[in-house]
Amino acid sequence: MEINRKPLKLVIYSIIAVAWAGSMVYLFTANRSNTFVPASVAVKQDVAPVSEWMGLYMGDKKIGYDYEQMLPAGNGYIFRKRMFMRIMLMGQQKDITTIVDSTTNSDYFLKSIDFSLKTSAIEVAAVCTVSNNVLSVSLKGPGGETKQKIRLSEPVLSSDGIVMKIVKDGFSRSDYNFNIFDPTVQQELPVHVKVLGRETKEIMNSPVDTFKLEVAVKDMKETMWVTPQGETIEEISPLGFRSALEPKTVALTKGWGNEPVDLISSTAIRAHGLAVSDPAQVRYMVAYVSGISDTESFPTFNFQKQQGNLVTLDTPHKIGTYRLPYRNEGGAGALSAEEYLGSNTIINTDNPDIVSMAKSILNGQTDAKKAVEILSQWVYTHVTDSFTVALPRSVDLLKDPQGDCKAHTILFTALARASGIPTKMAMGVVLMNDGYFYYHAWPLVYLNGWVPADPTLGEFPADATHIILASGDLTNWMDILGVVGRLKIDIMQVAP
Repeated sequence: MEINRKPLKLVIYSIIAVAWAGSMVYLFTANRSNTFVPASVAVKQDVAPVSEWMGLYMGDKKIGYDYEQMLPAGNGYIFRKRMFMRIMLMGQQKDITTIVDSTTNSDYFLKSIDFSLKTSAIEVAAVCTVSNNVLSVSLKGPGGETKQKIRLSEPVLSSDGIVMKIVKDGFSRSDYNFNIFDPTVQQELPVHVKVLGRETKEIMNSPVDTFKLEVAVKDMKETMWVTPQGETIEEISPLGFRSALEPKTVALTKGWGNEPVDLISSTAIRAHGLAVSDPAQVRYMVAYVSGISDTESFPTFNFQKQQGNLVTLDTPHKIGTYRLPYRNEGGAGALSAEEYLGSNTIINTDNPDIVSMAKSILNGQTDAKKAVEILSQWVYTHVTDSFTVALPRSVDLLKDPQGDCKAHTILFTALARASGIPTKMAMGVVLMNDGYFYYHAWPLVYLNGWVPADPTLGEFPADATHIILASGDLTNWMDILGVVGRLKIDIMQVAP
């Protein structure tokens, strides 16, 4: 049966947007009563005085602003940060409000975070507290409240306190290593900071003495210029995002005349080589992928192989099955499935509503392969396509089933795991009918071997134009940023 591919502008959301938002999101914080928009539209006048305002840009086009405040509080500090960002996603305007309040001890180690990210009708809100190296997380949304306790490997810094920690040390070292907690992916993440030296920056027509820092979180790298006192002068983030110190009136009112660069189309990769008229029907593809270094490699599966720059994808022809739920009975190829059947604050596998919905959808079906087909088609049909930036919880998607590839993948993963099907996430690129590869996310299901599915496009198994760049859990959303802007894909061979 021929599979219909939905219109391009409705189905593909570049995970670059959320990955960049994830890298920025722990820099800003939560008071759900405030809304921040450009002064040309409306600006609240009851905002408390702050120490620093910055304009946010993509290239030379303004896309938002943020402000921040650091206050002493008892034996520690309160960091209050607010951000408003207006971006375009395939021609759709999205206003994103991020609000974060965090508290630390005197050494800037995290005590609590109150966080929210809102775009359109979707809001993600989290409250996190730390006690004895255990971080308690509470997430709220349309589907109610979910809670989780996360054991930390060591005390984590507030991301807001990274620079102040280095300031307190007097910039005496060339390298610093810290751990932070990122509320967007609910994970502890390592941060490596390089002090690259001193540099004079011209800010608001005045020379300013700064230290230049390179901050790396996984594969994301950001360059910062900060004064010896810790004031941030300028930041350059992945994809050409830039923030610069500005007076409040300039940050709020200046530079809003130009439409911002479309984040998805600007990161799309034009396919070279063979022309493909109907990517959904491709079952075999060989592509030459340039722009990767000798030390970089893509995940390898039975359907995706890499030899140097050459990537071969062969959609699985013989797909195994078993009686649900999956049980690891040992033997060749057996999977230790615990991590791929588990629940967390985003993938709410053990939530009663998710479990009940999965049972209702399958209606007694116990064949794993047939169950994947049913669940994939259900998610494809029931989730309305809409570009978002936030990572919605699966329980929220039951209440409000709309979103992009992230939403489809998250809901499918929760339903599949609740049904006893080991499932993980793939992040990479997929070819669309316009001849471009777009950044995308889709699930991998275990059917006596990993098999790609795509409930966003209504494909099972997914076609062979899906190139996986990273796979695993939510933290792996950030792993592909290192190659964005560098990849070039030449299609050498295709077959239906």
